[in-house]
Amino acid sequence: MSRLKQMVKRTEVETAKAKRTCKFSSETIVKGSLCLVIHDGPRSRSCYSQRIALEMIKLARARLDELEAQLSAELPS
Repeated sequence: MSRLKQMVKRTEVETAKAKRTCKFSSETIVKGSLCLVIHDGPRSRSCYSQRIALEMIKLARARLDELEAQLSAELPS
């Protein structure tokens, strides 16, 4: 059987081992704080602060809920 395609990129929560910069807001992510890391490719990754990551998750959840509602409405009874 075929494997389903993932809709979400490879994503992890990491503890910063050194100072990082949020890709969206350019705010500093200090060593020891949690951040969201999204792997854009084999050697490319983007870091986001906790504050921005939580907003991103809310937006993604809303979009997925919207898609699910649209698909569920089309199911035959």
